Amino acid sequence: MRENSELVHLATAAVAGDRFAAENLLSALQDDIYRLSLRMLGHPQDAEDAAQEILLIILTHLGSFRAESNLRTWCWRIASHHLMRARRGRLERVTFESITELLDREPEGNEPRPPEPEMQAFALEVRLRCTEAMLLALDRNLRIAFVLGEIFGLSGEEAATVLELDPATYRKRLSRARERLLGFLRAQCGVFDPENPCRCEKQVGPALARGQLTPEALLLATHPTRPGGRAIDRLVREVDQLLRVAEVLRHPDYAAPPGLLAHIRSLVHSERFELLRQSEPRP
Repeated sequence: MRENSELVHLATAAVAGDRFAAENLLSALQDDIYRLSLRMLGHPQDAEDAAQEILLIILTHLGSFRAESNLRTWCWRIASHHLMRARRGRLERVTFESITELLDREPEGNEPRPPEPEMQAFALEVRLRCTEAMLLALDRNLRIAFVLGEIFGLSGEEAATVLELDPATYRKRLSRARERLLGFLRAQCGVFDPENPCRCEKQVGPALARGQLTPEALLLATHPTRPGGRAIDRLVREVDQLLRVAEVLRHPDYAAPPGLLAHIRSLVHSERFELLRQSEPRP
């Protein structure tokens, strides 16, 4: 997100009725809100719906924000609380046991093997889906603690503030999440430990045969990313050298879908929000 002073300036102007400031504020927030939603819910469409709801909550509650506080922390709190209460995502039924069962299935021997470079795209999709499934296998309390602290890099104090926990409780949740993920990674993940049997390319054929993977439905491998962020090609180069649990679970810096801000923009310039009705259109 942008520096806090810039966000506070936009928020203050938006509360005063500046629609363009409101639009710019939501534009500055949308990628991180969407990324958090995606890591918590797992599916791009579920994440887009949740991010839209969160941005609307932020917009309608800007009047309660106190400029002396950190706007980023305030927004993380709103987003985290909403995601903890959100309807379960379509992929949230996964468990560590179900992932293990899937990875342990013996291949039938007649699975399709796509030619290069399709194989690289499919293998990356398997890798991203598998690491996302590991996060989804955690209960939401542990997941949000891990995502905020390890994926998004919030300090322990800031993450505890966002989740309205005392620091000791937050540290316990983060430690439990790390332990569960590390135990699974040590046993199953060939990215984390090359001695493990599971390598992402080996899962491509079975996934294609089961209909779980199709060229038309690469949800993550072809997902738009933010300019200057962790792009997919960089991720491919890095992932075989990853040592820490958090690094294995990190994904590219996904960008919010174009339709998300377009919808928010139409609402900002409507007459639905009292705090924006006093602004005059700019020439």
